[in-house]
Amino acid sequence: MNRSQIPVSIFNSLQQPALVLDGEGRVVIWNDGMERYTGIPAEEIVGEGRYAHAEALFGERRPTLANCILTHSDAGSGHYRMLAHEGEELLAESRIPLVSGREVVCMAAPLHDTTGRLIGAVETIRDSKEEALRASEEQVQILASSLPDMIFTINRDGIFTQFFWTGARNMGVTPEEVVGKTPHALLPEEEAGFLAEAARRVIATGEVISETRSFMWHGEQRSFQVTIHPLHGPAGTITEAAGVGRDITKDLLCERTLQETGQLSSLYLDLLGTDIYNTSMVAATIIEMLRERLSGEEAELAQRVKTTIEQGINVIKNVELLTTLNKHRIRLEPIDVDHAIRSQIQRYAGIDIRYEGGTCMVWANPLLEHIISNLISNSIKFGGMKVRIEISVMETGDIVTLSVADTGIGIPDHLKPNIFDRFSRGGKTASGSRGLGLHIVKTLTNQYGGRVWASDRVPGKPGEGAAIKVILQKC
Repeated sequence: MNRSQIPVSIFNSLQQPALVLDGEGRVVIWNDGMERYTGIPAEEIVGEGRYAHAEALFGERRPTLANCILTHSDAGSGHYRMLAHEGEELLAESRIPLVSGREVVCMAAPLHDTTGRLIGAVETIRDSKEEALRASEEQVQILASSLPDMIFTINRDGIFTQFFWTGARNMGVTPEEVVGKTPHALLPEEEAGFLAEAARRVIATGEVISETRSFMWHGEQRSFQVTIHPLHGPAGTITEAAGVGRDITKDLLCERTLQETGQLSSLYLDLLGTDIYNTSMVAATIIEMLRERLSGEEAELAQRVKTTIEQGINVIKNVELLTTLNKHRIRLEPIDVDHAIRSQIQRYAGIDIRYEGGTCMVWANPLLEHIISNLISNSIKFGGMKVRIEISVMETGDIVTLSVADTGIGIPDHLKPNIFDRFSRGGKTASGSRGLGLHIVKTLTNQYGGRVWASDRVPGKPGEGAAIKVILQKC
């Protein structure tokens, strides 16, 4: 936690001794009261960790209540006798006196940033239980008044006994005006009724109520996340209800805007993908008709054009497939690897693909063809039209290893771990990027419960071609 995140002036204005620890347990504030109380100046202890504050107070390095807040640990040990535990706040009498011999009561509370993340803890001390209780109330008031949330307590009669909210003035009232009145003095009729009834129920039953409320307020749609807890008195009985209302209007608006933007983006991408796909399919068909009328070098060039167009079609399919995989969990079924491989080899006429074949069933789904297609397409992209591709399938126990090796430029060792990441580049000598193809391969393989990695076609010689290996579960 950065010291600038803590309102230093607030803690220095406290009369009682107070210290603040950051999330790592280091002292970030040692106020004037603490200096007077211990005789230790702030410059000697601020920035210190490893329970240096405990040694300054009690003569030994061990956790204090503030540390218990940070670690969510139990403070009821041989060091303290718990007096109260309200929410996340701790109030306890120290069983060990201070170095000065004084008997003290300590109070600690968590510190959160505006997102609700725990960033530190504050601890105060007093010579007597009464002073500690008074310090606790003062500390709560100071902290509550500096937070953006609406914080309040309501008694059995439905009257605000405490009210803190920095946004109150935007609603035409001040926190001081609200205290002593019912929620009807602040909120619309229906919401005031909800809050008063919820407080009565909490006091009567001890249950915790948490709801998201949306309503029109001063001509504007507002949304609050409201949580109400029972508040116990000195005798242990429930005397009041304590609540927190967090304004989530902007959060919900942002979420709604993101959803609408995402829907529009998906629509535009679908329309664009469909148009490009249809145009590419027409072009591929025309090129195939032309290739059948040609021979020799012209026929080979036509085949290269067709293969290039089909790779573009494969990119569109990959984008659509990745969107589907991110939204839905696939269902596994027995799939014939040999059939899937042969059906994809037929799509790449003119490419030197060597495969001996062999029947083998694995747990996958029809999308397994995309793994094979993307591996072949990847070899062509980085090896050119003259690349030689070798596909093999090997069974070992309960697993099947599919290998697609090529005589292309290979993959340097330092790039192998990252080529399955989205749009990861294959190196300076490769044109373009590895794109979505290998990312699709990894995503599908993971959903099949398998594993994929990159290696060399010739072990130890990255420059003589790459080999992508996929492990699948045998049926």
